[in-house]
Amino acid sequence: MTKACSDFLKGAASFCFIFSSVKKEALDLIERSHNVIVSIIHDPLKSYLVSKGIKELSNRDGKILADFFSEQKAQLRKLPYKRSNIQSEILGAVESYVASQLHSLKDGAKLPTSTFLPAIAAELAIVKHDMAAPFKGGIRCEEIRPNDSIMSAVVIGAIIKNDKDAIHLASALQHQFKRNKWVIFVTTDQEDILNKEKELKEIFLQCSRPEWAWDYQREITKNKEPLEYVKDIKSYTTGQNRVLDAIKKVMTACSSKT
Repeated sequence: MTKACSDFLKGAASFCFIFSSVKKEALDLIERSHNVIVSIIHDPLKSYLVSKGIKELSNRDGKILADFFSEQKAQLRKLPYKRSNIQSEILGAVESYVASQLHSLKDGAKLPTSTFLPAIAAELAIVKHDMAAPFKGGIRCEEIRPNDSIMSAVVIGAIIKNDKDAIHLASALQHQFKRNKWVIFVTTDQEDILNKEKELKEIFLQCSRPEWAWDYQREITKNKEPLEYVKDIKSYTTGQNRVLDAIKKVMTACSSKT
């Protein structure tokens, strides 16, 4: 749900797919994060510059703007727990833009704040668009409604506390066994998913940061395909049994419909 994931999707769109539940949450997070940053940038920056008596900016005003962004980042850290760092990424991108524009001014040149503030708003819109673009097009979207028993197996087996994460992970697991093709679940969510990497792998789902996804894919595809792979396991753990029982129910239900 971050720039890292966005960049990964740009380069791997033809090889990957995204679950509809992930797409919906990603776009929602980007929209809400953008709105938060707009609320702490636009009017606050205008008021801040007025309080400093600044109507025009020069390349000597960097420290003043650096102090403003430092304060906004501190305010951002005080907000309740967030499921992603998209807000920080958007704020960082805007800060980089502001610094670049200010430092590009020649000595003695002045930039009216009445011109600069709308330019910042436009840059915010561009950042939002660029983050959302990979999720809106160029990558196949799979509409999956995971079976409740698979969701339960994931929640219990890996102690997943967030309902949305449970849906995403159960969708990946269900897709993997229905298609009999290994899935690498790519995410930057360290707190709720990557910290459970060992437990998820135990129930046959490999998660990875975008940077290492291809490495995990190369390694896991050395194994037999999922359905054949699990048959070779001589003794299942309780969690594995729970997952495989749930998968069997789904596969049986699908077979009865055909």
